[in-house]
Amino acid sequence: MSKKPRTPDLAHIAEPLRALAVAVADLHADPANARLHPDRNLATIEASLRLYGQRKPLVVRREGMVVEAGNGTLEAAKRLGWTHVAAVLVDDDPITATGYSIADNRTGELAAWDEVALGRLLADLQAEEVDLDALGWSDAELKQLLESVPAFEPTSEEDQHDLDKLAPRPCPWCGRDTRQSPARGEAS
Repeated sequence: MSKKPRTPDLAHIAEPLRALAVAVADLHADPANARLHPDRNLATIEASLRLYGQRKPLVVRREGMVVEAGNGTLEAAKRLGWTHVAAVLVDDDPITATGYSIADNRTGELAAWDEVALGRLLADLQAEEVDLDALGWSDAELKQLLESVPAFEPTSEEDQHDLDKLAPRPCPWCGRDTRQSPARGEAS
């Protein structure tokens, strides 16, 4: 009686990508990859994968199964003990593979952060108790970004009116906010 092959656990791969799953053991990091992945980078990729799972595929050159884009993700997946990752297999020649690999890394570097918008987004995530360690900033960097969020300043009379409606209205005798109904059992 032959044993049925074990189905790999793909729960960490976003459902639409699971059809792209390939065995980690079949993949090879690009030995010519010019992008280094120091410990902090790999730890952040690993934390992100642990928290969010794999949401974008690696790009792998079919010939030799060499990773063109996603070498850090492959290494982090290995650290997590994953047996499979999603990968798009391409038939690039060596020159195209090298060019794509460099372009994939460089284009991300050329983007810039809107630090005020980023600070707001991080503050929102922090308020929801999301683990900000998985996002790649040190505690000092996060503190600086969160401090960059400006306080809300009303820009019109309507904004000010809306703020005034939200402001507490303390009772002059007891100090309780008069906008709220009394708790059950309290006298009005």
